[in-house]
Amino acid sequence: MAANTNPIFELTPISVGHQIVNGDGTTLQTLLTAGAEGSRIDAILVSSDDTSDRNLAFYINDGATDFYIGNVAVPLGSGYTIVVRVDAMMTLKPAFQNFLVLHHAYLLKVGAVVAVTTAKTITVVAIGGDF
Repeated sequence: MAANTNPIFELTPISVGHQIVNGDGTTLQTLLTAGAEGSRIDAILVSSDDTSDRNLAFYINDGATDFYIGNVAVPLGSGYTIVVRVDAMMTLKPAFQNFLVLHHAYLLKVGAVVAVTTAKTITVVAIGGDF
């Protein structure tokens, strides 16, 4: 089979966000569902007003199984205090590229490793596009 010789670009921009709160516990939350032709994620930004450091676990789900892709440390007050927001892609991206690509209908999921403090929020935003 011949290789694709045409560049493929994102057709529809996407930016989605999800807030993780104490009531979510450690349950995985769907951050993004890839479009009909797949999706490319160029950035994942994380901010937290929690008074404790937290870790977020990220997974790709193929419709049946959650596949762990990495853990991202989120310092207390990231993005709200003098601590800058967290660029999760620095941890999650493959070594040879600066983005993640999801097969159509695959899910990008995120969950707190330990529940967020009561009345505090971690905000996760993914930016990219659907093919």
